[in-house]
Amino acid sequence: MKIVKVLVILFVFISCQKEKNKKIDFIKAKKTITQIDKLTSDKEIENFIRKTDTNYSEFKLKNIQDFKRNKQDSLNRILAKQLQINVPFTKADFDNNGLTDLLAIGDNNKVKSYDDNGNEMSYDFTTIVLMNFKNGFKIIDINKDRFNPIAPKVEYDNNKPFLVNYSSRWVPNQKLNYHEKTRSKLTYKFDDFIEYNENPKKHVIEKIEYSTEPCFGSCPVFKLEINKNRTAIFCAEKYNFSDEINQNPEKTDEGKFKTVISEKEFNELIDILNYIDFSTLQNSYWVYWTDDQRSELKITFDNGKTKNINDYGLIGTYGLKRTYEMLFNLRKNQNWEQIK
Repeated sequence: MKIVKVLVILFVFISCQKEKNKKIDFIKAKKTITQIDKLTSDKEIENFIRKTDTNYSEFKLKNIQDFKRNKQDSLNRILAKQLQINVPFTKADFDNNGLTDLLAIGDNNKVKSYDDNGNEMSYDFTTIVLMNFKNGFKIIDINKDRFNPIAPKVEYDNNKPFLVNYSSRWVPNQKLNYHEKTRSKLTYKFDDFIEYNENPKKHVIEKIEYSTEPCFGSCPVFKLEINKNRTAIFCAEKYNFSDEINQNPEKTDEGKFKTVISEKEFNELIDILNYIDFSTLQNSYWVYWTDDQRSELKITFDNGKTKNINDYGLIGTYGLKRTYEMLFNLRKNQNWEQIK
């Protein structure tokens, strides 16, 4: 009898574990045929992208194997061959809204240079996703590091499409140059593509502090402090109100302001921080070039714990990049009251 009880308990335990580890089946949205589905040729896709966003008025589809600008391209060509990426566009529904999106690789002709004979040539590498919504289209540039090309690919997990960006870049070293390979599995969330997290944690975030430093140019310099009750202080130091100053010369570029962050923006900020699992990220990120901007993100959470992330270049991860954009946007999308 005791053996039977033990076997029953063991069976229940194993069943519970299986249920716990079981993936929830992905339910695909019912597909609606749109303009993107009807595009078949390179020319049709190029014209559609150019018409959708004037920032891509000269965009031209191009295979990764046709980019031969520098040694970074040579690494990317090898990587693309290994991954069997041999077409300049792919279609998939990344946000599962039933509308087909478009991944495109090409040359946007925005960066010009000259060849050995003095002839002007394009030095641009552009990878974009044309997101398809019920109320229109939106183009997202998915190559966060402008100096290092990527090899993007659509991969499926449990029938769900993910955008997976591979890269292989040269890394400076005192003794030699070597290259490192990275793989980023991205999902469309928080209005952008960020690293997919199957099991986000839920930290109690008590305070968010964010500050930026100058760059060789007009990068906004400011400090931002947001408390758990949504009260916030914004200290503007430089290049925060350039547009307003052009229209109103009496306005200054410095000042201290306070507000209560709107519930919508506050909740989105808390949600993305938890989704990217900020507590497990590196303490420091950096790019391999000079004269860029540095920022520091400090998060106080779970009864006084702190996490500091120092980021030179502001592109540590896809999730951090989007978080920084949301913090930058708070300077302009909230009702700030100036204080002394």
